[in-house]
Amino acid sequence: MIRFLKPVPRHWQYLLVPLLSLFAPAQAQDTHLQGYIEHALHNNQGLKQQRFILERNLFALKEARTFFYPEVNFSTSYLDSRGGRKISIPIGDLLNPVYNSLNELTNSSAFPKVENVSQTFNPRNYYDAKFRTSLPLYNAEIAYNTKIRKEQIHLQQAEVDVYRRELVKEIKLAYYACQQSDEAIRILESAVSLARENLRFNQALVKNDKAIRTVVSRSENELIGLEARLVDARNQSINAKAYFNFLLNNPLETSLEINTPNESEVLTDTTAEGRREELAKLESLSKINALSGQLARAGALPKLSTFIDLGSQGDFVNFNRDTRYYLFGVTLDWRVFANNRTQYKVKQAQLEQKATGEQISQVEQQLQLQNKTAANTFQSAVLTYRAAKSQTALSQQYYQDQQKLYREGQLLYIELLDAQNRLISDQLQQSISYLNVQTRAAELERARASYLFAN
Repeated sequence: MIRFLKPVPRHWQYLLVPLLSLFAPAQAQDTHLQGYIEHALHNNQGLKQQRFILERNLFALKEARTFFYPEVNFSTSYLDSRGGRKISIPIGDLLNPVYNSLNELTNSSAFPKVENVSQTFNPRNYYDAKFRTSLPLYNAEIAYNTKIRKEQIHLQQAEVDVYRRELVKEIKLAYYACQQSDEAIRILESAVSLARENLRFNQALVKNDKAIRTVVSRSENELIGLEARLVDARNQSINAKAYFNFLLNNPLETSLEINTPNESEVLTDTTAEGRREELAKLESLSKINALSGQLARAGALPKLSTFIDLGSQGDFVNFNRDTRYYLFGVTLDWRVFANNRTQYKVKQAQLEQKATGEQISQVEQQLQLQNKTAANTFQSAVLTYRAAKSQTALSQQYYQDQQKLYREGQLLYIELLDAQNRLISDQLQQSISYLNVQTRAAELERARASYLFAN
């Protein structure tokens, strides 16, 4: 029988610490996670892009509304020419005989000789500057275009909401992955500590001729393997936190505050069911298609508008009472014949609306299936986690018993290693199972659209 050199502490308790942390008292919510979600909703680059598109659509609506108001334009032109077509005006031939007779009667030269005039058609040294104010009196296309712009805002708002919900899910999954990686590090750190203590204990046995050198070599190899797994777990944790920072639009090396997993927060299906924004998107698209058909019909209606010009025209540089003018008018534009162009556009819009209606029906069924599948998957994940937790408790008891037998000299070291490896494996599996529960809970929340946004 092996005799103890000195009392040995129960190092198996190190392995219990990561497990006991899973069953800490429940909190109302993970405040760190909620803070990261709010941070991401304000700083995520993809969400910013969606908001910029929404803001662009808001300005497009404002632009469409401006067509209802008067429009003032300033235009000017200057013309100068030489040569070209001419018109001859025989003023001299008509007036000179009369003037000669008058000069003979009056015995004077009061009536001079007049030359014939040759006037070109193109203006010479001529300008025309004016302000034109126009106002649509009746144009149905403007009204329907404004309604389409307004509905496009609703469509983009739904798109933003869809992106926000997906972002919340991704934030939660990334946060839970960080939790799981930290949990794996704690488990492996405890295992490394225990392996080092086992190595020290076995070295003492060999030194006192109570065991052969093989147990020391096996202990060293076991310690090296656990240290390698620990390094790999730390690298995985770095990668998980880098991706989390990427979603938060933070520098990748930013330190994070990750809470310990809380079992009671996700083991019960308490998510309420909300309305999916995907359906709101399709409904807005259907309304846009209907308005597009009405817009096509409006193209065949008459368009009535009025205008007034205030300007000046005449020889260049001259501006006086004689050059100033105003011009007022009313215009009517009515398409009489376009070879059924309007009817074809209306048919296209109607078919697009019918296709959207079928898509809405299909998406509703898909979302119901997704909801049901997510709920069933979540329940399966919970059952798997509880089985893993039960297996871990059994492995813990088994390892405790095997360690007691080994220290009493009634067990081979390889059997103790087998119990230790089984315990570590079960602990890691339990941690992974719990991560799977958290993941399925986030997916169920996404499928039910149950996360409540602040605004």
